[in-house]
Amino acid sequence: MGRLGGNMASRENTAEARGTGVGPLGPPRLFAYGLLTMPLAMGGLVLLTYLPTFYAIDMGLGLAAVGAAAVLGRLLDVITDPFIGHLSDQTRSRFGPRKPWMAVGVVGFCLATWFVMNPPDGAGIVYLALAGAAYFLFLTLLDVPYSSVGLELSSDTRERTTLASAKAAFQVVGAILAGFFPLILALPVAEALPTMSLTIIALAIAGFLLFVIFIPVPHAHSKRPRIGATAALRFVASHPRFRTLLASFALVQTGNAFFSGLAVLYVTFMLADPALVGLMIGLLFLATAAFLPLWHLLAKRIGKAGTWKIGMVTSCVAFALLPLFGTGDTLAVAALFVVIGGTFGADAVMPTSILADIAYADEVEADRRQSGLYLAIKNAASKLAFVVPLAVAFPILDLLQFEARAGEDEAVRLTFLLFFAGLPILFKLAALTLLGRAPQFARPSIEGVAAH
Repeated sequence: MGRLGGNMASRENTAEARGTGVGPLGPPRLFAYGLLTMPLAMGGLVLLTYLPTFYAIDMGLGLAAVGAAAVLGRLLDVITDPFIGHLSDQTRSRFGPRKPWMAVGVVGFCLATWFVMNPPDGAGIVYLALAGAAYFLFLTLLDVPYSSVGLELSSDTRERTTLASAKAAFQVVGAILAGFFPLILALPVAEALPTMSLTIIALAIAGFLLFVIFIPVPHAHSKRPRIGATAALRFVASHPRFRTLLASFALVQTGNAFFSGLAVLYVTFMLADPALVGLMIGLLFLATAAFLPLWHLLAKRIGKAGTWKIGMVTSCVAFALLPLFGTGDTLAVAALFVVIGGTFGADAVMPTSILADIAYADEVEADRRQSGLYLAIKNAASKLAFVVPLAVAFPILDLLQFEARAGEDEAVRLTFLLFFAGLPILFKLAALTLLGRAPQFARPSIEGVAAH
């Protein structure tokens, strides 16, 4: 144990010598770092939860067409995310490698947010596809470099969990605000969208300015040789710990995507109370915020992977209970939404913190800066995961005439519940199996052991 602790201390010193980390991060810096996550989370929730139903039903485009447009936009992300992440890693400028990309991204993100959330009368599927593609592209330009900084700000494994938790907290606050926006304004979703988009734009500008002013990005004066895209991708593809993390994360996100992407339809047609949509979505993210301290504490006690597994098992139990309830069972369903929402925190914080450990180890041991590429590939997997419900569930439900038959046809109801609760269980069980079989995740990380 002493030798292991000595090795870790040596790595910490090497990290400081190479400029990894910028020192302790107090509340003011955590606020300046995390605020930009809030509008990004708001936009993400609106696009995932409100806009599919808005374009499909309010705009009359149909579930299948909206699902196809969303798939095209996300597939674009799968290509652009790793490309932007690698370019961000290799960029050199007086402002560091990340901030120039973020500057371009925030301008495009604000414009695209307005257009995708405020379509003109008569806007069709082509408008949605183009506006959505622009939104996803500029979101990548802003978010990938920004989130990469979170993997580089600290050389301490526990502080990396704190950073991930702080970012998740702002993410939750943004999601809560977006979830409750229709209730706060006392307006239907369609009428609340203009105000929501303006709020997202204002917060994005404020968050970007705070980040630029107060966050000293590492590697501002890096002299490392540039690495070609092919070599960087080859290195990442051969990294066993990253491959396991990525596959597990993608499975979990796919399960969560089925639940989140169909939540509005569930409340509207299965609970048969559209007025509760904002409340139920808000409960999901209030619970995420409430459970964050618990996951943070558990990670210190049993490790990050173990904490993540507990979150998965808990959500599977809640998913299994959902089909037992229906119209009129508002309190029971609300309780299950709270449990499921609470586990979202573990799904967000633990993989990000583990990824920061991986990126840190590579920088110290191999002198490789690849946080942007790692983060971009993880983001691409997440975005692709959230395409699946739109590509699979929406067309099938559209074919079954779900809107008209949900309340009277048992086969339609069971099909919906399979997508909404059954598949999330299967995907999370697969992730648990994968993590359990991977030796590097079957025990606490060496950082965690050394810390004790």
